[in-house]
Parts: sequence; structure tokens; C-alpha cells
Amino acid sequence: MLAEDYMGVAVFAIIALLIPTLVFLLSRYIRTDKNDPRGMTTYECGEVPVGDARIQFHFQYYMYAIIFVAFDLVTVFVLMWALVFSDLGQLAKLYMLIFLGILLVGVTYALKKEEIIWI
Repeated sequence: MLAEDYMGVAVFAIIALLIPTLVFLLSRYIRTDKNDPRGMTTYECGEVPVGDARIQFHFQYYMYAIIFVAFDLVTVFVLMWALVFSDLGQLAKLYMLIFLGILLVGVTYALKKEEIIWI
């Protein structure tokens, strides 16, 4: 019974794994090997590259990206929690309030230290 229910998913998963693998292997044998020196230069929208392409970004950019991803995940987590809010017990609601409280403390701390974290 369980195998019949998930047979379509299994076939889809097998096809999803086989097609990229097959295309990857075929591309290795079909492609041409041309050594063009322009291929080793930096591509800047068809223009001649200006300056060094290897610049070092400031650490604050990475910190901003990490915070963005973290809040993006929190948004998804809270949205899923809100969708089933009426079916949840009191303990689940309490845990979510504790989680949001801890998150609020972290945001408050980050805003107070804004010269360190924010761009």
C-alpha cells in the first residue's frame, strides 16, 4: 500500500536524477575543446575589463547577507506557524512567543551595536 502511494514520487525522483546526470555526461563528450585566450579574461557585459576583478569585500556585506538569510528563514517558520495557529496547543504558542522574544532581544542588541553590524 505504501509503495503504491509513493511509486509516482519514486519514478519522478529517479527521472530527476537521471536526466541531469545524462546531460552532464553527454556534454563532456559533445563539447569542443577550444583554447581561446579570451576565455581566461573577466567578462564584464562585453566591455573590456577595468581594474582587478579580485577585490575583497568588506566583512559587513557578508554579515548583512547572513542576517538576511536568517530572517528569511524565520519568516517562513512564523508563516507556517501562523497557518496552523488555531490547531496548536497552548504550549506550542508559548514556545513560539519565547522564540520571538529571543529573536526580539537579538534584534535589539544588533540595533544597539549598529556600528558593528549594519552597513
